Amino acid sequence: MSFVSTLNEYCLLLCCSSKDLAERSGISPSTLSRYRSGRRTPSYDGESVRKLANGIVSIASERGIDQIGSEEEVMAELMADLNHSSTSFSRRLDALMRTLQISNVEMARQVAVDPSYLSRIRNGRRSPADPQGLAYRCAEYIVSHRQDRELLRDTLQVVGDDENHVRSEAELEELIARWLLER
Repeated sequence: MSFVSTLNEYCLLLCCSSKDLAERSGISPSTLSRYRSGRRTPSYDGESVRKLANGIVSIASERGIDQIGSEEEVMAELMADLNHSSTSFSRRLDALMRTLQISNVEMARQVAVDPSYLSRIRNGRRSPADPQGLAYRCAEYIVSHRQDRELLRDTLQVVGDDENHVRSEAELEELIARWLLER
């Protein structure tokens, strides 16, 4: 399951709004809204996840909902889903950039992020704030500036794509972005 799905399931189970959880966890309502929509994910330091787990357990206790579990159990579930979602993206982005021999500096410049931020994403120490946006920006750059379609096919493990079926740039961008975002 993804971090977003798990967080939203807790909110549904608790019948709580984002505002309720934000107040109880000490996280700003705008940040929580971004977490719930998937536009942002907490960092790996665990502080925000700990706050969310505390807020979830607090609301559950107040409302007499027993099936939530302890703060440690909620935090472990959220962290596992966060790590799983981000790890797939990180591994795939790293594999794609290594295969196509794209440096952090080159890619970062093209997708308008800091090279150190991109490096932390690639090595799994950071999850992208906007995975979908980053995936599509990376895909756009790769398609428009990298012409080795055979390497792309091999990396993405595209089945049934041969020399007789040339994908349009838009199709290839979509394929790359979806591949980066797969769970």
